[in-house]
Amino acid sequence: MSNITHGQNASNSRTTLRTHAKRRLAKVWCTPAVRRSAQLLLVVVVFSGTAMGQTDVGDIYCDTAVEDGVDVVFGALAGLGLPATMVFVGRSGLSYMRASGNPNQQNEARRDLILSLVGLGVVVLAIVAPELITKFGDNVGFGFSDCVTPF
Repeated sequence: MSNITHGQNASNSRTTLRTHAKRRLAKVWCTPAVRRSAQLLLVVVVFSGTAMGQTDVGDIYCDTAVEDGVDVVFGALAGLGLPATMVFVGRSGLSYMRASGNPNQQNEARRDLILSLVGLGVVVLAIVAPELITKFGDNVGFGFSDCVTPF
């Protein structure tokens, strides 16, 4: 017979389960996805306090460098992004026409053309998205300040 009583055996299994749970929690917490999610949640909680007191999102940024930065970024995006993507689309189209039946060159040109069109889509979406978000926000009940909406 064993000298260990039933109470000691249960106590040992609880400690083993507790240490196992602590190890599993530490292992899960160390994954990059969990850390990024926790950091994003922390940023949202910390910075949402100032935004919650606003009637229009972005009032806090009026007449600051952020307002100027939004104008510069969207001006550069529209002024440089659209012509650059059109140049890349034209260049990849010409290289596709010059491939003259070579499958490797055709595949490279096709890949470049697809990537150029994806880039054009990203630029157009970046220009159109603030307007779409503003229209959606007006319907839901919140709005953006005029100083942070580009164009």
